[in-house]
Amino acid sequence: MILYQWRGPHRNFGDELNGLLWPRLLPGFFDEDERTRFLGIGSILDGRHDPVATKLVAGSGYGGYERRIVLDQNWIVHWVRGPHTARHLGLPPRLGIGDPGSLIPLAGMVPARDARDIGFMPHFESAIRGAWREVAELAGATLIDPRDDPLDVIAAIGKCRVLLSEALHGVIVADALRVPWVAIRPLAPIHRPKWNDWAETLDLAIAFRGLRPSTALERAHLTQLSRFHIGRGVLHRQAARLRDIARDRYIEQAARALAAITGAEPQLSRGSLLDRAQSRMLETIATLRQWPMRGWRSGAPDQAEPAVPQGARLNLTAVRALASGLARGRL
Repeated sequence: MILYQWRGPHRNFGDELNGLLWPRLLPGFFDEDERTRFLGIGSILDGRHDPVATKLVAGSGYGGYERRIVLDQNWIVHWVRGPHTARHLGLPPRLGIGDPGSLIPLAGMVPARDARDIGFMPHFESAIRGAWREVAELAGATLIDPRDDPLDVIAAIGKCRVLLSEALHGVIVADALRVPWVAIRPLAPIHRPKWNDWAETLDLAIAFRGLRPSTALERAHLTQLSRFHIGRGVLHRQAARLRDIARDRYIEQAARALAAITGAEPQLSRGSLLDRAQSRMLETIATLRQWPMRGWRSGAPDQAEPAVPQGARLNLTAVRALASGLARGRL
């Protein structure tokens, strides 16, 4: 079974978490046999996968980035990111448990807490097209680049007294580390629905804040041009020129908007609900480790609840013990 991870020309923090998290929680579980794919973190439940391969789903979501799918016998679903994904794919609501990124601190990745910075993490596409380092400096924030090494990103989040993030997994990891956060509405509308998919699992009403594009290139990618292949080709060829058009004006406008967001009231999920989501995910991982092919499958009889280790619901101490046991290969 291979561990699937989306990769583009640039690293993206959320997708890179797969390589950190799953080998720690499921040591010795993966190999190079591509006949079975393990799908974890990311909006990857779509038509990009080999239809013949077996797909094991552990916390993935639907994002609308690729063509839709109908789940067949080759999809084995242990859980998905949230209720939105479950509804979209016709799955039982009980499978919308949470995003695996919330398990980062339980897999041993707990950074030193400093709580001094106002951190700002743009979406990785914004980081590519924008001038966010200059914007963050003008706004009095510390840029956290989602294209950096994911361990460095986690360490940088740990230094924040508050994180302002356009990147969903910046908020998910901050929330799990108990770092207060402010959600920035993604500039590109396609990146917005997945936020509420995750938030529903924690009974969160996200108070999004708006931001302005920091370059003319970013602004151009929000127009109809980006919807068509020929238009995207034009934007790619003209990227350097578009970055320089009215550069100072775009940076100043974006910096004013970001500075206003630094004073926004931050959010955190309720600890009890985060504990519950983490517990359910770890319980499901323990079952998955022993019986990877036992999840929900199209056409198979559905069970009211999946089999879980003894103790149907765990408190935080038991959650940490279960995570430790998984990481040591004892469960």
